Amino acid sequence: MAGYLGLSKLAVRMAHNGTSALRQAAEHLPRVVLLDFDLPDMTGIQLAKKLRAILPNAAFIMMSAHIDGLSERTLQEIGIAVFVNKPVPLGPLRQAVLKLVAWPRLGRDGQKHGEKGWFSTGLGGRRR
Repeated sequence: MAGYLGLSKLAVRMAHNGTSALRQAAEHLPRVVLLDFDLPDMTGIQLAKKLRAILPNAAFIMMSAHIDGLSERTLQEIGIAVFVNKPVPLGPLRQAVLKLVAWPRLGRDGQKHGEKGWFSTGLGGRRR
């Protein structure tokens, strides 16, 4: 995924655990964060909560093949724009990330203030 997104001239940083992701987020301040639910040192939800404090305006995308214990309410409270089921289709993912990067002001839900969610269907859609 990182390599594919990098082909679009995006600055991509990859972390293999939550601790590394927190360090990199504080250093690079990304506009879009793609999170996996299953990490070796914490869950993606735990990481998202910590990242939200560092990146209050970033758009978050959570992905996983394992969805037990995840609810729409939890995702909304943290401000995760979308949940994507694995395997993730790379083309639509790239288009979504490019659109999120281009948007100047994002709310906690990853959507431009005052607009309906363009990303609520398609790439995984929202969890129901």
